[in-house]
Amino acid sequence: MSFDRDKLFRLLPAIHRLRDANGMGTLATNPTPKSLEQLIAIVADQVAVLEEELEQLHDDQFVETAAPWALPYLGELLGLRGLDAAGRDARFAPRAEVANTIAYRRRKGTSAMLEQLARDVTGQPAAVVEFWKRLAATQHVNHVRRGNVAWASVRNARQLEFVGTPFEAATRTAEVRRIERELGKWNIPNVGLFVWRLRAFARTRSPLVESHLGDRRLRLHPLGLDVPLCARPETETEIAHLAEPENVPVLLTWRRFAGKLVEGTTNQFHPDEKWYGPNRSVQLWRLADGKWQEIPGEEIVVGNLHDVVETGAIARWGHDTAMFAGKKKILLDPLRGRVVLPVAEKIFATYCTLFPADLGGGEYARAASFDKSSSPKRLVTRQPAESDPANPLATTIQAALDPGTAGSVLIQISDGDFYHESLTELSAKGVAVELRAADGRWPTLMLDQVWKLSGDAGGSITLNGLLLSGQNLAVAEGLHTLRLRHCTLLPGLNIGADGRVPENYALPSALEVPSGGTVIELENCIVGPLWVGPDVNVRLRNCIVDAGSENWWALRGPDAGTPGGTWRMENCTIIGRVAACGLELASNTIFHSASVTVERRQEGCVRFCWLPDGAVVPRQHKCVPRVEADDQGNKVPVDFRPQFVSLRFGDATYCQLSRSCAGAIRRGADDESEMGVYHDLLEPRREAHLRARLRDYLRFGLEAGIFYEQQTPRVNAA
Repeated sequence: MSFDRDKLFRLLPAIHRLRDANGMGTLATNPTPKSLEQLIAIVADQVAVLEEELEQLHDDQFVETAAPWALPYLGELLGLRGLDAAGRDARFAPRAEVANTIAYRRRKGTSAMLEQLARDVTGQPAAVVEFWKRLAATQHVNHVRRGNVAWASVRNARQLEFVGTPFEAATRTAEVRRIERELGKWNIPNVGLFVWRLRAFARTRSPLVESHLGDRRLRLHPLGLDVPLCARPETETEIAHLAEPENVPVLLTWRRFAGKLVEGTTNQFHPDEKWYGPNRSVQLWRLADGKWQEIPGEEIVVGNLHDVVETGAIARWGHDTAMFAGKKKILLDPLRGRVVLPVAEKIFATYCTLFPADLGGGEYARAASFDKSSSPKRLVTRQPAESDPANPLATTIQAALDPGTAGSVLIQISDGDFYHESLTELSAKGVAVELRAADGRWPTLMLDQVWKLSGDAGGSITLNGLLLSGQNLAVAEGLHTLRLRHCTLLPGLNIGADGRVPENYALPSALEVPSGGTVIELENCIVGPLWVGPDVNVRLRNCIVDAGSENWWALRGPDAGTPGGTWRMENCTIIGRVAACGLELASNTIFHSASVTVERRQEGCVRFCWLPDGAVVPRQHKCVPRVEADDQGNKVPVDFRPQFVSLRFGDATYCQLSRSCAGAIRRGADDESEMGVYHDLLEPRREAHLRARLRDYLRFGLEAGIFYEQQTPRVNAA
């Protein structure tokens, strides 16, 4: 039974309620009416807290509803030891492992069980291979395995697409190296667990962007980048089911994506219905008369739209437009995210791309990061099907800002469209202003001019879930707080003709705050260089600050080379040089910089970080060691440098540490996870936990190895 203030007050005798209403229920000299009711309201609040805790204690008896802290206790009832509930992300709580423990034990040692275990422990897609089935060996005539032939079929191009993956059909000769060390695979006792480090992130009904080449050549990425598309994994519902390509985020190469032959051709294909269509991995749309129309697969042709270079410059894309003249076929390259239209029209696309984590905005759950406010909501949408008639509606962000901010206001973008605007100054004087994308949406805002943000000591501005480009943000003196959550803020990007961001390109500032005592808070963001005044406080958490090169300025003052701001950063990756006035705290952070200099070193702490040689910072605590002792006890210098899979914005493995990176960095954080922006994925800890579980569930005589699937194609190769 729920007890609120009114219910508790009605339980009192009527005489006390009457006396309280007349102010006669108190011994005070100047009695106040309803003082007893106010006391009951305070008691009711505490009763509500107690009631909620009692309900949660009841929920904690069941694995489906238990709080993360209670899961190890439920596991202990099953004899399950060593569970880790310290993760910050609910996706990594051991809920599935505890729930499936009995099922594991009933199927102990089977490949389906090991695959489910890998998924439950790591929280990532996984596939298991029993390598004895892939050995090229003489077969017994009574047990012929027709699919296990000793020679690879070079004519079967579709099978060759999966060579080196857990889905390959080719057989190999035996290897004698140990699989536990990830050296050998093909042997009788070996079992391989393939885990995907990258996840599939969807974009829904996003408008295509025209290429600089024009002539109806478009790209799917809103910034005009070349990005490979991937499959949207289908959920496995049975523990006995083994993963197939449809269940993991595989890249959609030309051959995988190809389906039926185009009528009248011998080498042109429509997309496969397994990947293309409603609720599939890819779908193209038209918006006609305010209604969405699906573009059927019969209008799509899979093509290799590679760059054709003439006289040292990209002249066109490689496709035969004459073949489809008059047939109104749309050419789609899934490995580059490129489209060629037969006639000029505006189309939209739903597709998936790869990325390691919930970072920089996207169609993942962000509702927990929204400001808790009852401010009036103004909706913005350019897609009529997404409109909400219950709230004021605008078709541009500027139109939503025009009524002003006399009071606190919330502006919510309800679609994932492309907004190309010149925004006027946004002022927050004594009010809170929040501009955010709706949960599950990721709009793009292309700025034509510098967007000025201002306010006073009582004002705050929050941006949430936006992809901003074109120009930077400039904060005027006086604004108290600016918050950026789940935003990508990379202005002035020099997108190359090949659809990629050049390496070693000096980016202009993403955010300028000359002075004024402003507090800047960035969480789960990807931003360019930050140039702030000496009296500005900046707090970074789970962020990438990318200057384009370790030799360019990432964090500094308003003038080149001058120190700026007092900083606090946790789980960040900084690419570029740093000059700061103060550093309150740097924790689990990688400074991929040519130099790091802090002016005030008598205060602050740098803990569990990687720093370049010659860094001038406050006192350090358990940072990556600069020296080690050799066999004779002599100190020798050690150069542990972070190794990244890619430092190019737009790549699926952007700022992800390589598997070959030194263990002092990959497991050098305060909780033995990796340093840098992907710390909260807890990848090293989950891998160690999986290895420990394999010892419990492997059958006698078997050995297992963990292999990470890393899909990084060179998409611009012809």
